[in-house]
Parts: sequence; structure tokens; C-alpha cells
Amino acid sequence: MQIVIILEGRPQTYQHGGYHIGNMIIGNYGKLYIIDLDRSDFGDTWEEFNRIVWCVQKSYLFASGMVNGYFDGNVPMKFWKLLALYISSNMLSSVYWAIPFGQDEVNAMLNQAEEVLSWYDDMQRFVLPWYINAL
Repeated sequence: MQIVIILEGRPQTYQHGGYHIGNMIIGNYGKLYIIDLDRSDFGDTWEEFNRIVWCVQKSYLFASGMVNGYFDGNVPMKFWKLLALYISSNMLSSVYWAIPFGQDEVNAMLNQAEEVLSWYDDMQRFVLPWYINAL
């Protein structure tokens, strides 16, 4: 019931579907390119942050900057609660996604899920410990 309330009325938009640091490349003259659009679809505007886990693993400052930039430094608590839902859902599907790639990939996804659970302190915390609001 709580999930329905928090999702109610959320705006929908076209999304990349895999927006994270692994799908960003810097080309000539420092121009940023976003690649790998095969998962694009429509959904909640904040759902696109569900793969921020990959960004955090490379640079928590970059991940914090993504969030701060999106919200101009004024991140609502509702975002953090929805992010918990979206990241958790993505973690579950990532384990299944990894199966065709072998046990090493499955283990990597399980380890990632364990790390994410520790961020949320077993879903007792919503603002994540890696987040820095430097604005």
C-alpha cells in the first residue's frame, strides 16, 4: 500500500534505461556521449537513477554531482525513498540478468546487492551514506 502512494501521480518521460557511467564516453574535444540505448522506455523521471550504483562504485563524488545537478542541490526526501524502491527492484533483476554470463557475474550482482543493502542499513536509512550535498 505504501508503494502505491509514493508512486501515485509520478510524471512519466522517455528514458535511457541504463543511464550510468558505463554508458558514457568522452569523445574528441571532451564532448560527452551517452551510448547503449537498447533499454530505452517510458517511466518515472526519477527511475533513471536506478543504476547510479555503477556510478557510485567508480566515484561517489560523480554520483553525488548527478543528484545535486538534477535537483539543483535541493533533493526532496521523496526522491530518496523512491530511489530505494528503484534500486532494490533493479538489484533483483540484475541477479537474473547475470545468469547467462556465468557465476562470476552472478556473484558480482549478489555482492553489489549486499553493498546496496548496507547503504540503506537494511532499509532503515534513505539518504545514502555516499551522498555529499556540496552546494
